[in-house]
Amino acid sequence: MGQTPWLFFVGGFLGAGKTTAINGLSKLLAQKGTKVAAITNDQAAGLVDTFFLSGEGIPAEEVAGSCFCCNFDGLTEAIDHSVQKVEPEIILAEPVGSCTDIVATVIRPMQHLMRDKVSVFGYSVLVEPDRWKELRQGEDVPWSMKFLFDKQIEEADIVVITKIDTLTHEELTKIRSDFESRYPHVKVFPVSARTGSGMEEWLNFVQNSVPGDRWLKEIDYQKYAEAEAEMGWLNAQATLKFPIPVDGKAVTGKIVEEIRNEVARRGGRVGHLKLLAVARTGSIKAGITVSGEHLEVDGTFTGPLSELQLTVNIRAAVSPGDLSETVNSTLTLIKNSDNAEVDLSYVNTFRPSPPNPTHRYST
Repeated sequence: MGQTPWLFFVGGFLGAGKTTAINGLSKLLAQKGTKVAAITNDQAAGLVDTFFLSGEGIPAEEVAGSCFCCNFDGLTEAIDHSVQKVEPEIILAEPVGSCTDIVATVIRPMQHLMRDKVSVFGYSVLVEPDRWKELRQGEDVPWSMKFLFDKQIEEADIVVITKIDTLTHEELTKIRSDFESRYPHVKVFPVSARTGSGMEEWLNFVQNSVPGDRWLKEIDYQKYAEAEAEMGWLNAQATLKFPIPVDGKAVTGKIVEEIRNEVARRGGRVGHLKLLAVARTGSIKAGITVSGEHLEVDGTFTGPLSELQLTVNIRAAVSPGDLSETVNSTLTLIKNSDNAEVDLSYVNTFRPSPPNPTHRYST
């Protein structure tokens, strides 16, 4: 791969499994003796992904406050920090899940302006099966989700169907066939980061790829801004203390379920809800990506716990004020039901600002 590191961008819509995939790729590359680093991205600090990857032993930088495209200099600084600290051969970079136009605003400028410092693989965009079914079959799905999702696929060199361990063979065959008929220009890889199925095939293909010509020739930035602003965003951190030790997994599940239910009661739809719960006895990352779907849980606690550190990220089609009230009411529920002492130390709620990329290479 030469002396300069390679950038491996792992894109995809909210909840597509990007962080889990990066974790799986990192472990696979480590087995091959390849040094890896990661760069996460969010519109605000307090990102579950960064804490999770760091906890997995992966050197991770975070570009917070705006997306890669609107903070290109922040991305280049994160790359420089990774190179100085880790000297990685591959840097796995995860754009914000609601962002698109990544090729024209990040990858192509990176190839030109940073060509002496990094090389760039072809662009992978991840697709979650439940999200695909929701967007293709659901009649009440917000237009914003469909717009952003379609634009992400339109610029992909490689599409990765994730979480195939949750599908039957017939379901996967149908989704793949449907996908390839709609988007014949892309190479499709079905994978499961949890079981490892398909991961090596995807990695091997990417390592022999370069970005193609899939940048978005046309994108209405006013519509793009309106689509991102349809969702409220919340990042929060809290500490829970229990006078009588509790089942941490049960408490974590209760929190996620109550947040989802409260968003629904307020007439909203979850784009992505994820929570990292850390205690002395272990940690759990839990999440929901489609309203009404099952809870996804990774990790465990080895016994009852008396203190829990929470990091919560919510992206949902409700107002930022609704999200703040949702978290407060959920923590009040835990306080009352488990006699917990609650310290909500950080809350940031907002709607994303209109995208204003640092660079855009459109030719």
